[in-house]
This record gives sequence, C-alpha cells and structure tokens, in this order.
Amino acid sequence: MDTTVNAASLNTEEMYEEVDNEARSSNTNTNNNHNHNNDDDDDEESSIDSTPTQLPPAVKQSWREIFMLSFSSLGAIYGDLGTSPLYTMNSIKYSQSPPNKDDVYGAVSIIFYVFTIIVIFKYVCIVLVFGPNNGEGGQVAIYAKIARFLKIGPKGVIIPGKKVETGELDDVDLKILARQDTSMSTDTIHSRIEQIKQHPVMIKLLKNFILGACFFGCSLVMSDGLLTPTTSVLSAIGGIQIAVPSFNSVLAVSEVILIVLFLIQRFGSTKISFTFAPIVCIWMFGLIICGIYNIVAHHPGIFAALSPYYAIKILRNGGIDVFGGAMLAITGTEAMFADIGHFGKLPIQLTLSFFVYPALVLCYLGQGAYLVKHPDAVVNPFFISLPGGTGSPVYWIMFVLSTLTSIIASQALILSVFSITSQLINLDCFPKLRVVHVSHQYAGKVYIPTVNWMLMIGVVCTAAGFQNSNNVTAAYGLGISLDLIVTSCLIIICLFYVYNTNVIWPLAFALIFIPLEACLVIANLKKVPHGAWFPLMMAVLFGTFLATWRWARSKRVEHELRQQVKIGDLYPFFQTKSVTVDLGCDLDLGTRGRQRVTVIPQPAKNQVETKFGTQVLQKHPGVGFMYVDSLLTNSPNTLPQLYAKIVQNFASIPNNLVFVGVRVLSIPYVVDHQRFVLAPMKLPGHFKCIIRYGFMEEIQMSEELIKSIVGSLPIPEAIVDELPVVHFFENDIIQCREFERDDKWIINVVMRLKHTVRKLVVNYFFNPLLQLTHEYNNGDVKMERILIGGIARI
Repeated sequence: MDTTVNAASLNTEEMYEEVDNEARSSNTNTNNNHNHNNDDDDDEESSIDSTPTQLPPAVKQSWREIFMLSFSSLGAIYGDLGTSPLYTMNSIKYSQSPPNKDDVYGAVSIIFYVFTIIVIFKYVCIVLVFGPNNGEGGQVAIYAKIARFLKIGPKGVIIPGKKVETGELDDVDLKILARQDTSMSTDTIHSRIEQIKQHPVMIKLLKNFILGACFFGCSLVMSDGLLTPTTSVLSAIGGIQIAVPSFNSVLAVSEVILIVLFLIQRFGSTKISFTFAPIVCIWMFGLIICGIYNIVAHHPGIFAALSPYYAIKILRNGGIDVFGGAMLAITGTEAMFADIGHFGKLPIQLTLSFFVYPALVLCYLGQGAYLVKHPDAVVNPFFISLPGGTGSPVYWIMFVLSTLTSIIASQALILSVFSITSQLINLDCFPKLRVVHVSHQYAGKVYIPTVNWMLMIGVVCTAAGFQNSNNVTAAYGLGISLDLIVTSCLIIICLFYVYNTNVIWPLAFALIFIPLEACLVIANLKKVPHGAWFPLMMAVLFGTFLATWRWARSKRVEHELRQQVKIGDLYPFFQTKSVTVDLGCDLDLGTRGRQRVTVIPQPAKNQVETKFGTQVLQKHPGVGFMYVDSLLTNSPNTLPQLYAKIVQNFASIPNNLVFVGVRVLSIPYVVDHQRFVLAPMKLPGHFKCIIRYGFMEEIQMSEELIKSIVGSLPIPEAIVDELPVVHFFENDIIQCREFERDDKWIINVVMRLKHTVRKLVVNYFFNPLLQLTHEYNNGDVKMERILIGGIARI
C-alpha cells in the first residue's frame, strides 16, 4: 500500500470522539479479534514491543527537554528573523538622503513597534496560543481547527483533532466497525448551527472563505519559500563586496550554498537544527555585543527612539511607504508559526521573547546610534557599523557568521513548506507524496523529498533571475504582509467560533492588527512594478494548483459516494421484508372479517443481483483482502463499488472477505498485539479490519501481518496455511464526463469552453498526478494482486 494513504484514512481521531464515552464504559474483550503473542514469544523482546503506547500529549515535557528544544529551535526557525538587520535599516524610506537624526530615530522606532506589535503581541501571545491544531501550526492548522469544530471540512476527509489513548483503541475501533447509523459525513453542520445560532447561508459562506484563505495563505508561504533563501544568501555573500569590491562571484557562490542547503535536508530537522543552533546562538550574542558597543561608543541617547513620537513623525514625513522597509524586520514570523510542529509552542515562545527579541532590538538600536553620527553609512549600516570597520577581524567574524546564519535563515521557510504540505496531504488537498518522519518523538517533524527537490530548483532559478539582493529585496515583503492578514482573519474566526469568546475580543483583535497589516500591504503594493509581482504570480500558481486538486478530489469523492451500493440492492435477502394484509371479506367462503395475509417469498441469503440477473453467489475456498480507503467513513450498510464490480460481473468471491482500512496513529510505533482490530459484518463470511501504524512506520502488508489476520478469522487451524490469499485493489482511470448539449447554441458555446477546461484539468492534470502517487508497497511479500477498475467519469 502507499506510504501516504488517503487522508480519509489518516488522522481519524475525530470520529472516535462520537463513540469514546461509550467505549470507556464498554468491557468488550478484543482478545478473540487479534492474534496475540503466545507466552513463548515473551522472551523474544523487540524494539517495537518496548515502545510506549501512550500518546505524546499525555507525557509532560521536562524543563530540560524544553530547554533543549528551545536551543535547537535557534538553528531552524530564527535565521530569517535574525538576519533581518542585514538589510532592514537601509530599506527604510527616509525623508532625505543621507538621513538626519529624526529620520534615524523614526526608523528605529517604527521597526521596534512593528516587531513588538506583530511578532510579540500577535504571534507569541495570541496566535501561538489559539492557532495550533493537533500540535501543528500555520494557516492549515487554524483552518482545520475551525472546519473540524463546525464540521464544514472537505467532504470525505476526517480532520485531525482529539487523540485516543492506545489503551482504548480496541474498544473504540470495534464501536466504529459495528456502527449501524449512516450519518458519518463531515459536513453535517445542523447541530452545530443550532449551537452557535448562525444562519446556514453564513456557515456556507464561512466554509468557502476559510478554505480559500487557507489555500491563499499556504500559497503565499510557498512563494516566500522561493524568496527567503534567495534574499538571505545573496545579502550575506554580498557582504564580501563591502571589503573586496572586486569580488564578482556573489551569484555563483550563492547558488552553490543554496544547493548544499537543500542536499542536507534529508538528514532531518533535528540533526540540522542541533548543528545550526550554536551558530545562530553565537550570531545573536554577536548582535547583542555589536549593538551595545555602538550604543555606548556613538550615541547612548538612541533609546529615545523607542518613543512612539518618532515613529509617528517618520510616518508623517515619509508616508505609508515607510512600512515597506520596516516590515522586513518581521520576515520569517509566519514560518515560525508554521514550524511549531517541529519544536512545540512553549520552546518557541521562550526563545523568541527572552533571547531573540532583545538581541534584535539592541542590534537595531546600535545601527541607529551609528547612523546618527555617520549618516552616509546608510548604504549598508550593518557591516559598516561593525567595531573596527570593514576588513577588521570583527568584520570577518561577523561576515562568516552572517553567511552561515543566512543559510540557516532559509531553513525556517523550508521546514514550514514541509509542514504545510504534510498537513495539506492529510486534508486531501495535495497529491499523496511520500512523507518521511524524521523524529520518533514528534510527528510534526517531517521531510518530503519531492517538495525538497522542487523547491531547490525553484530557489536556484529565482536567485539566477534576480541576480542580487537589492532586486530581491524590492520584491520581498508583499507576500509576507498578505500572509499576516490571512492569519489574522482566520484567528478572528477561530476566536469567535471555536473558543466562543465574547465578541469584543475578536473585534479588539481586528481593530488592533488588521489596520496595521493593511498599511503593510498597501506600502508593499508599490513594489509590484519593481519585482513584487513575482510572489503574487507564484502565489496565484500555487493557489490554483491547490484549488484545482481539491475540486477534482471533491468530484472524485462525490462520484465514489454515488457509486456506493446498498447491501439490500446487491443482496435481495436484506431488502425490507413486506407482507400484504387484506382486511376485507371473502365472498366465495361467505365469511366476513377474516384477515388474509399474503407473505412475499424472500430470496436466499446467497442470492445476488448481477448483470446477468439474480444468481447464487459462488464462494471458493480462500481469503480476500479488499483495500478500501474510505472504510472508516462509509456507512456500514453500504458496500464499495469495487466489491459490487466483482459480484455483479463474476458472482464469485472467496468464502472469507476482509475489507481493510488503515489508520495512522500519533505514536511512532504500534505494538504487535495492537496492530489490527477485526469485526464481522452482517454478511456471512465478510469482515471489516482496521490496521494501525505509527507515524514512523512504513505502511505495508507484511507476511506476518497477513498470517495474523487470517489466523483471526473463523477458519479451522488445519487448513489456514493451505488457503490461497488474494488482494483486491481499485485501479480506476479518472476521466472527464461527457459533454452535455443544450438547445441554445450560445449556451452550447459557453458549455463547450467550460467542458474543454474541465477535460484538460481532469484528464491531463488530475488523473496523471493521481496515478503517479497511487502506488502500493508490498515490501518483500509476493502477493496475488487483482487490480479492478474502469473509467470513472467526474
């Protein structure tokens, strides 16, 4: 089976809430449904058997662990924020050139307040507290939290939420397999509408808005993933030209560094962050030392710049354009939120608030102090203001550190792209690419090879196109400012609906942050002719890709739901039995009031409706495994189309048929005796089976697992090993539906154009991607596989 199975079978904890309370009170014994290890096997202790079965959230982090995560986070998510002093002060629009004292004070003041309000107040105090979902961050996490709460997520997708402890897995899974109701759709929102007292039309608008905002925000982060590495590395390598003007290989050296950066991603964020953390830590201490030195040596009165008076004054003189440069100080903030799954909320809050923030503020104050005395240094205030001047030992030490830290700055965006893509895959909003979990302790630490190589090609091409850091800086900022507004809108909705706060708090949030972020957007819109069109173009391309994929997947899910077959339609025996009652008189017998009951004959249980009429279902000795992605979301009274195709065309199946679904848990490994749960269906010889895997495990059907499931079936032990086992997979080709004509030729022209676009999307975009990512991993097991399919038109 594919290592990234359908999102409908991933993260299925949400539906388990519905039966959780009932499962807790149930004493169902599932020992008979598993092939438990014998006593003789106790001596053969494996690493999997010794894996803790409690979910990570149930274990509190020690302060030592929090400290280590805080330190390692330095090497992964603060590089972008930490390297902003390289280019922020010289990007501010001053009223004159070189700037005067008030201009310098104003620049430092506006940077301080933008950073404090956006990064500290908004993200550290609010977004990191209310935004994460299931330990993950980014706009996808906020969307998932809202959609799960209101039950307005994508059809056929179970959104991750509450986790179930492993000790309750058997009871809960058996309850799910034995469900008899048919209301498992995730978009049934009537009860939630009654609770929040909202009109259905508003909920529908909200459903479309949050999904669109999620896609747009993710697209902006991905476009930033192209610009941030380019900006950081080109800016750092460009520092060589300050001391050595004859150096002309900035672009070539930058390209090599960028390629090496992506090559090392396969080692995982844990190893990379621990390798990079000491470098960033030294860099931050360097910023503190240089800042304090410049303040003391050049202009101690620079602390007066922290007064909002100077921020207001520079805005009055320079207009809203001042925000265009000031916001470069907060680049990487959204990536920090998206990377929360790699390190956790508390370590990020502690490191940013008590180390990174003071270091950056002192650095900007130091640059301002130097510029007050040497305004001509505004062309590159960071390197020129270093103690000892250009060419000094301090200069080259800080240059090397800035180069290394700039490389690390790219790490934050790369990890955020991995995290966001992984969440989108789980929500069935992205092709099912291979996701590699690089940590046994944290499910959010992932590496996606395909995304890594595509991102590397994009970044290398972007650097080659922009040539130098000045050109990239002109394009930088618009995507980030738009991203800030998207996050704010989603957080406002989350506060109002999910946390049910008083309306005054979401309103206060909107009044404080939305106007400021709108000013950032307006200021950066003027950069569009100078290069800001690039992130907009890339965001539109990425957003179109996500929206197209989700649209096609929704049509596919609707097609699957329509193709599901009711048990009664396939097996006449399970149709509603009916009788005819006649309460009239029988004239021939001359009697009155006698009841005459006509019983309609019922077909046998083994009769099925086939394409050749009603026939007796032939069963041959053997065991069949039928893999159904939507096993956990389907109604128990329906059968998948794959099963119907076999019965209707061949009227023959193995006498033991197991419908198999997969569930990935939030623990690294699953012990053998909890690997699967099996439950019988009302059809004789039919069973449902949920197979569980940890997030660190490769999803495959091993020979031992197959034998364990077969051994749990009601089959005599003497013939278990002799029964043939066959595996059924659905292998449909997805094609566009046929063109439907209309009586009016004008409508026909429009419909023809629409159908052409639809055909291109479905036949030449969606279907090839679906087939490319739909591979089955059998490991070293040689299995008899039957691929059954046809053309599914959507």
